[in-house]
Amino acid sequence: MKAKNKKFTNRVLSLACAVVMLCTSILQILQGAVPVHAAGSGGIKGNHLPAGYVTEEQMKLANPWSEVNEGPLYNVMRKAQSGQRVNIAFIGGSITKGTISKGTRDGSMNKKLPYAEYVIDWWYKKFPKADLYFINAGISATDSYLGVHRVQKDVLDKKPDLVFVEFAVNDKKTAHYKQSYENLIRKILAADSKPAVMLLFMAKLNGWSCQAQQAQIGQHYKLPMLSYGNVMKDLISKDIYTMEELSGDAIHPSALGSAVAGEIIVRYLDEIEDKTLGEVSYKKSPSKYVTSKKYNSAKVLSCKNISIQRMGTFEATNKSSTFKNNLTSSSGDGNLSFTVTAKNIGILFAQQINGRGGQFDVYVDGKKTAVIDADNTGGRHNKPGAVPCYSSSKKGAHTVRIVRSGKSKGHALTIYAVLVSN
Repeated sequence: MKAKNKKFTNRVLSLACAVVMLCTSILQILQGAVPVHAAGSGGIKGNHLPAGYVTEEQMKLANPWSEVNEGPLYNVMRKAQSGQRVNIAFIGGSITKGTISKGTRDGSMNKKLPYAEYVIDWWYKKFPKADLYFINAGISATDSYLGVHRVQKDVLDKKPDLVFVEFAVNDKKTAHYKQSYENLIRKILAADSKPAVMLLFMAKLNGWSCQAQQAQIGQHYKLPMLSYGNVMKDLISKDIYTMEELSGDAIHPSALGSAVAGEIIVRYLDEIEDKTLGEVSYKKSPSKYVTSKKYNSAKVLSCKNISIQRMGTFEATNKSSTFKNNLTSSSGDGNLSFTVTAKNIGILFAQQINGRGGQFDVYVDGKKTAVIDADNTGGRHNKPGAVPCYSSSKKGAHTVRIVRSGKSKGHALTIYAVLVSN
């Protein structure tokens, strides 16, 4: 009997505490208290999409470009609405892969999701009858130069209906990257599945990004584009959120920053869905390039599939879970020699934080053409590095030799793969 009374008493006390907490919360709201979580909410599979972080004016900042062809994106939505199979892919760097830095306001967030998960959430919510399939081809610390070489295998072979592209933080403001980015976009647009393409421009906290040169490419092909960078700068300038709240490392968005990026995208998708555009027929990309054609047949060639003439101090390894069949030299002069047939040649390698990474000279047909710097001392983690080594207007067989530089302090180099195109 005493046990029953004790149990009853505990229930009464719990109910009383709940009532007190509820009354306190209502009182705080009436007094205009700051909510215990950041404005907005988060969820998964359509339960709660991010909302309340971005104003209508900021949405205009996120999407300032005119004369955009939204038809292909709308066609994908029509396909999903009819219950068909829809494949949606994301390609980019660590932000796309899902890296979230720790912001000072993240502890109050209901959900901590990268932008891609919010986009996935939107498709589940809007089209519950569709057969949805998602491909996340984000790889940390990679750029559009590697992207154009791996997009066929990682994305296009899976026949996507829609591809999101995010390389504004990892690319550089050079002609080389502008060309590789355009060739990546054209390669996606020319794929057999004729996918819609959407460009996302993330940015570092200081505002740095390749948005301007990538937006020029987007405008040429009339692609939908969204700028997180524009919105982030406005949020900070108006003291709506601090830098520390939007990112914990000045590069990757925090959970709050990711929710902002997610809301920008899902609200834009909402706008497209609300329109009655009608089915739009497929149109080929304009024949004219902003830059020039170069990486049409680009691919990543495994070290297992190159014709090695001399191993030197290299040996076969598997240092990378992403790029299999590597070649590693831990000491000595390297002196690797192999042949490949291509117009353009590049080397994909590991940049190491342990201080052992060295500098290696690349010779193509006996002429020094590039330097591989495998030293990433002071970096956050080991990461892929890619360097172009040779380019020609004619396809041919070439001998590549990689030897440690005489001025190099480090001795180690791991080659992940060879990048080729014709």
